[in-house]
Amino acid sequence: MAIIRISLLLQVGFVIGSNYRYVEHDRDLKAKLPIYNTHSYQQAHLRKPHSGLAQKIEEQVPRVVSAFLHTGDSSTLNHGNCSRRYELAGLRGRTRGDAHHSMRSVLDTVLHATNFLNMILQTNRSRDHSPRRDMEWYHALVRSILEGDIKIHRAVVTLSTESPPEGPPVYLQATRAGGEIILQDLSSTAHHILKNRTADTEWYHEHKNKKKTHLQKRVLSQDFASFDASVRSGESYITDKTQIHWSAPYLECENGNFIPRWLVTLSAGFYGLKPNRNPDFRGVVRVDVSLQDVDIDQCSADGWFADAWPHRCNLTTMECLPIPGHGFVLDKYKCHCKSGFYHPSRVAVNGFKRKATGKGKESLPHHRDVPESSSYCLPCQEGCAFCKDETPCVARGDGALRMAVLSFQGLCMLVDFIIMVLLYHFRRNKVSVYCRRELIKMAIVSVKHILFLLTVGCFHAELHYN
Repeated sequence: MAIIRISLLLQVGFVIGSNYRYVEHDRDLKAKLPIYNTHSYQQAHLRKPHSGLAQKIEEQVPRVVSAFLHTGDSSTLNHGNCSRRYELAGLRGRTRGDAHHSMRSVLDTVLHATNFLNMILQTNRSRDHSPRRDMEWYHALVRSILEGDIKIHRAVVTLSTESPPEGPPVYLQATRAGGEIILQDLSSTAHHILKNRTADTEWYHEHKNKKKTHLQKRVLSQDFASFDASVRSGESYITDKTQIHWSAPYLECENGNFIPRWLVTLSAGFYGLKPNRNPDFRGVVRVDVSLQDVDIDQCSADGWFADAWPHRCNLTTMECLPIPGHGFVLDKYKCHCKSGFYHPSRVAVNGFKRKATGKGKESLPHHRDVPESSSYCLPCQEGCAFCKDETPCVARGDGALRMAVLSFQGLCMLVDFIIMVLLYHFRRNKVSVYCRRELIKMAIVSVKHILFLLTVGCFHAELHYN
């Protein structure tokens, strides 16, 4: 009886020992597998460096402008002076009409105003020769451009009577100032303003000096008596989005200080008709658009300025997610680990939170060489579709321990069989029964103890598997 009891106790102990921490991650496993080796993985998956264009732009941007571009804090511009506007020259001509969804309404406004002037000048020759007569119309047009979209900060319309003119006789400008729109007639100083080709006048000379236009031709067939015979059945030219010129984003300079507002200029030329029915340059429609509420999407490959400032997420293990609502500010995105990877510095390991060490950094028990980088993810254990830490999802068996338990169980079964044979062989022998309360209590306590150990062992194994 004592032998059976001892064998049962030993089996219970082996069962508990074989299940305790059975699914705990082997700390030496990552050092054995190349994909989990910290040093090699660190070398292969560091942050993606800036492109050559980004480094060149960063070197050319003044510190105060760079700080404002990366933080959006207008107070950073108070630490620097200026004599003229500053533009991100490396981005000149890199944006397109369909580059950002928030600019579509602005593009439509510019196109409508430009093509309205195209139709007016190409279908009514008298208005082409006497623009000063219709100043009220042009005043209303330039004002309506600002009313058409709240993102437009300034609108300008220039109009000439002949090509090439010394200076446009009509130069109207409307500016948004708070809740008001200030309308200015700068026709008297237009020649002085647009005389030389500079960064401030690029929008005008880009269209005036264009040698070849790529306008869309439309055939007109009008029955109105007001049109002369040459116009009733003829051709007209209209502008499309590809003819809109984009400037680089820039900061305006006023009284020696930068104005904390990023702008971009969109301009489109409009044309009359020569006697041979070819397009003839007549002027430009220009709008200055505020970019303060326009988000920079560094995650999208075709997003605004994605070439100049690419994100630093490692696309092998991570995906880039833009953070909307910050306006024209860089680095507003987060690197999110893909399915099958986890971030080592943001989650707990095996249910225990990491303790902060050093200057606010979290210690990594098994990855001490992993850099504190927002663009670094480690692969999950084998068989895990997703994970929060390095805990394995699939239990790994220990062959040696299993063989030891099975061998001991087989030995116990053999001993039990031998005891059964002996009991059967000596079954006719007389047995003296000696019963005392102490022996009965000992037997009951032993049975309870064995059942308790078996129950605890089963629950412990079930918790580890879950």
